[in-house]
Amino acid sequence: MTYKKKSWKEKLENSKNFPKILEFDPKFPCGKALIKMGAKPGDSVVLAPALEVDEIMKKVPKGKLITIYEICKSLAEKHNVDFCCTLTTGIFIMTAAHAAEEDKLDHQKS
Repeated sequence: MTYKKKSWKEKLENSKNFPKILEFDPKFPCGKALIKMGAKPGDSVVLAPALEVDEIMKKVPKGKLITIYEICKSLAEKHNVDFCCTLTTGIFIMTAAHAAEEDKLDHQKS
């Protein structure tokens, strides 16, 4: 059986299990980062879909910068929760960046 590797754009668009709203547990992989941001056990945390991360990133004007914390704050507000998982968001930032690069390369080829 052959395995076809998914493109970054396919990964970006795969949001079937997101968003997820969880109750914060300090044992989460993003636990230490969220504790530094003030999270306490029982606070609500969103794992937002990659497309929402991409949407926020696309609104940043060329030459400007947005941090992962600003992206997370925006996602938490959108989902009406206390915090956003920084680990998942970081992975989706990378996914969005690679998907944008794929699009750029595809447009250069055509």
